[in-house]
Amino acid sequence: MPFKRYVEIGRVALINYGPEFGKLVVITDVIDQNRALVDFPDQERRVVNFKRLALTDFKVEIKRHAPKKDLKKALAEADVVAKFQASSWGQKLAKQAAKAATTDFDRYKAAVAKAKKARAVRKVFNSLKKVAK
Repeated sequence: MPFKRYVEIGRVALINYGPEFGKLVVITDVIDQNRALVDFPDQERRVVNFKRLALTDFKVEIKRHAPKKDLKKALAEADVVAKFQASSWGQKLAKQAAKAATTDFDRYKAAVAKAKKARAVRKVFNSLKKVAK
């Protein structure tokens, strides 16, 4: 089968565009072929276009139009947020956020450390090159 992730009630998705970029949501209802009703405990229930959603591998068992308390309970039982943060996708997003939050001085320190490492590697490589001759 070509697809592994389907749009379905309870599917956890990541918003990939707009002001809520990077937030996790749960699909609580499918409105039509282009839009879904999404919700998350600390967010407002709203309609989002499928083009703005990236489906994850995670799914929670909820009913259609589930109330906030049922959604919160299902997310806590499945431990979705922690599982997503532990996944490679979540770790990649965390690295991107950490890099975006760096200051000029942090970037300078990283560049100096990279140059220092490159000098050490070059020194060892050149010494091995001389021995081989």
